[in-house]
Amino acid sequence: MPEGPRFRTVTVVGLGAVGGSVAKGVLRRLPGVQVFGVDPDGESSARAARDGVRVVPRLRDCDVDDGVVVFAAPLDATVKLVRETAPVWRGAALATDVASLKAAVLEAATAATASSPFVGAHPMCGSERSGYPAARADLFDGARVWLCPAATGDAASGAEAAARAFWSMLGARPCTIAAERHDRVMALVSHLPQLLSNALAATLEDAGMSTGQLGPGGRDMTRLAGSSPSMWLPLLEAAAGEDAAALLAVERRIVAIRGMLESGDLRGVETLMDRGRRWVSAEG
Repeated sequence: MPEGPRFRTVTVVGLGAVGGSVAKGVLRRLPGVQVFGVDPDGESSARAARDGVRVVPRLRDCDVDDGVVVFAAPLDATVKLVRETAPVWRGAALATDVASLKAAVLEAATAATASSPFVGAHPMCGSERSGYPAARADLFDGARVWLCPAATGDAASGAEAAARAFWSMLGARPCTIAAERHDRVMALVSHLPQLLSNALAATLEDAGMSTGQLGPGGRDMTRLAGSSPSMWLPLLEAAAGEDAAALLAVERRIVAIRGMLESGDLRGVETLMDRGRRWVSAEG
């Protein structure tokens, strides 16, 4: 790590696609750092062990002093783990996670300890694939990672600096945001595309279409439909109100487009398409 804190160990709790990518990234970029892994899945653990991860049964079996603890489980499991294992992770230099909603995780972290080394994180990368075989050492290269510190004051500054150093080491671009703001944004930029992809895939299936009949655009639009429901359901439950509002906005837009087509208002469709083209071409 070129600047900032240097960590003696990194412990990853959950060796799926994202957690496995953290482990692989550390192994590639910091070969002198011991990487511990905790995962109940025997196949994932075995694969990680072959890559050089020291797999142990529980977080308390890891050496976390002056190290990093990364929780890489689904949202509901992460909240439970953060709360129940606080006596262990609060001794680390940094504790972080990768869940795509942050408020519930930070609530658990702050309830566990007042002076917290915990900084919630959400890497904006990954894919519809799951499990350790989908992990990549370069997954975070150039990716934005949202950071949400759990503590305030000096404790927050130190923990945030450590989080920035850690995620930068993995190739990411850290950006700080308040947890509540983050979760509102994710309903639009993450949950909404996922649900629309599921809806489109189901509609195509109802029409008797197969994936082999899709062109590049159709494959792009339905790619997210291959995501794991077990990962998504806790997120959708936690953000149900925000997600429903986002879907309603799209529903109204679709109704408007349908009306344009039924009335022959192709100029209105053209205007909408031009607006979309300008938006996707803009930098931001």
